[in-house]
Parts: sequence; structure tokens; C-alpha cells
Amino acid sequence: MSSTDAAAPTGQSHVVVVYTDAGGGHRATAEALRDILTAVGGYRITLVNAYQEVLPDLDLFARYTSRDVEETYNELILRRGRTGLFCLGFYVCAVLNVLLLGKSGRRAFAALWERTRPDLVVSVLPVINQLMLDSLAAYRDGRVPFAVLMTDWAEMNRHVWFPKGDRYFAISGTDDCHRQLVRYRHPDDRLFALTGLLTRPVFLEPRPADVAAARRDLGLDPERPVVCMLYGGYGSWRMLEMAEALRDDPPGAQVVFLCGRNETLADAVAAAGLPFPAVVKGFTREVHRYMAVSDVFVGKTGPLSISEALAFGLPLLIDRGNVLPQEHAVLKWIARSGAGEVFSTPKQFARALRALLARGPSARKSGAEAPRGNQAARQIPEIITRILGQGTGPG
Repeated sequence: MSSTDAAAPTGQSHVVVVYTDAGGGHRATAEALRDILTAVGGYRITLVNAYQEVLPDLDLFARYTSRDVEETYNELILRRGRTGLFCLGFYVCAVLNVLLLGKSGRRAFAALWERTRPDLVVSVLPVINQLMLDSLAAYRDGRVPFAVLMTDWAEMNRHVWFPKGDRYFAISGTDDCHRQLVRYRHPDDRLFALTGLLTRPVFLEPRPADVAAARRDLGLDPERPVVCMLYGGYGSWRMLEMAEALRDDPPGAQVVFLCGRNETLADAVAAAGLPFPAVVKGFTREVHRYMAVSDVFVGKTGPLSISEALAFGLPLLIDRGNVLPQEHAVLKWIARSGAGEVFSTPKQFARALRALLARGPSARKSGAEAPRGNQAARQIPEIITRILGQGTGPG
């Protein structure tokens, strides 16, 4: 846990945020929420990894395979791109895991509440929210509220994110998700709409006044266009394929490869001997700095990284080659909004990138509606205050 289990000081509300490291977006959202509320003051925040800190003994993946549930997702699905039938099978097994071990899971979460003594629980992960909601019903007479803060663009299937019933608060970051909750007839007083997915406040900062100087600070050529490539917090070997696709006819640009926690990928890209300027990074907290000086964003259909790129008005080139089942809603939104283009193969990527760079800076501006309209980081403190003020838990 990222905070002690001691009771919150008088006047502070203790918010427990439950996340997973399956993918990078859930932890990033949890950390953004922690940083925002800490800066506001009046809160103590505890971050809890559900699978590592609450359910490790109940993980059937770890029990019967060589990897736990998070490792299975990150290595086999994200890094190796097994997003078809294997991915669907993974989701089925994850749901069965919850169903088979539901009673034990509820007990494990009940023990967590007794240890941490929260005033509010916020979940930023799917699948196990029903366990948390049910376990909270018996804690402090059911008076502790439970909120689900969505990190996907939309819910893939009913109850993957949002539990049955209406005994919780739902926080949506997209119009697609909000419309789903309205169709579910979730009570208005327990439904909150953000103007975008929650990102760290640094993504609300303006682009540097002196872009050339900012590029030099990052080791970039101040005169060349910058392409920012990011395939999530755990990277993807598709990034190396895209780099190789540019070898025969290099673009007149420099490419920043943000490989996340995939150090093996970062080493491979750095050693590829690419015939164009390239900056290769592993995990970094400076993603916003690279995006702020970029001209184009290239990546997968990850909702959070796309939201971060849009915060700086970057046109999108999005890879649909290994799209995850829950991310098809992102592709539909891109088609509707005109925020960018999608590609399926490395050759299509190379053609699309060259065409986009040839248009010039003004023509490359993102076509998305109000790319700086995402004020979620400024909205979330008031929403948390209102949820705590209602004081209606899951009981």
C-alpha cells in the first residue's frame, strides 16, 4: 500500500483507491487521483493493488500457471499482442476466477476495509467491483460510499465495470460511457460525468512557449518535426515493426519511442541502427514533456494515452492491428470525431505518417472536438467532495 494503515488525522477523509497493474492506465489513473486530492488538501490517500495486496492467494492464474493474472495480461496480451481468441479466453477465465472465489474474495476485501478504515473507496479497475461493493455493505453499517471511476472508453459488456444495482457512484470520462450509464438507468444523484478521462494535471499545462528550447532540453533537434510513439505502459513489439517500416524511406522527422516498462524492447529499438533521428526511453514520468513538443502521436488504442495526446492537440495515428476487445469503442470514436487515422500494417503506418508530415504544421492540427476541453483533473475534487457529502454507502 502507498500509505500507512493509521487512521486519517482529524478533519481529513481517508480515500482508498483500488487499482491493478494489468496495463498501465489503471495505476496511472490511481496515481493521478492521489496527486490531485493530496494537492487540494483534506484527504489521505491509500493506493491498493487488488491482485497483489488483497487477492494473491485467490489468483487461479498464479495457482495453475507460471504467471499471475497481471503478468499474463501484460506479457502475453500487451507485449506479445495476443489480442484475439487468447484475449477473450483470458477475460472468461478472469470472470470465472471471481465467480468461483467470490465468497473468499469478499472476505479478503472485508479484511482490507478493517485494516485501512476508509471513508470512501474508489475503484479504477474492472471485473471485481461487485466483490468490493458487496464486502462494503457489512463495513460500518454500509455507510462508506463506493465509487467506480472508469478508465476505459466504454464498458465492453454489462457489469464488467459497473456492478449490479445502483448502490454505488459511477464516474464516467467519455460521452459513450455516460450514455451507457443513462441507459442502465443509474440514478442521477449517483452519476457524475467528467469532460474526459482522468489524467495527471501536468497534461493540462500549455505547450512550451519556446518549443525549440524545450526540444533541446530533451535531446531533440529543435528544427525537425517530432513523432511521439507510445504503446502503453508495458510497450509492444509492434513499435519495432513500425520503426523498421520507416527504414527504406525515412521520414523527415525524429521519432521518440516511449517503451514503458519493456526494457528489452527499448534495448532492441536503440540497437536497431535506425536511419533517422530517434530518442528511445523506457519507463518515464516525463511523457507529458515529450508530447508537449511533438507534432504527431502514434500508438495503440489505449484510452488514457490517447486522452493524454489529445490534451496537447496532437493528431493521432492509431494502430488497430492488435486492438483489445474493450478498445473497439475508441476506434469508433476516432472515426466519428476526425481526431486522426487508423492503420493495420506497418506499410500503412509508414504511408500515413509521411502523408501527415507532408501537410505542414497547421494542417496537422488535431481534428478532435475541443482537444483541451478535458478538465477532469479540475473536476474530480468537487465530485469526491459531493460523494462524501451524500454519505450513502452500499448498504
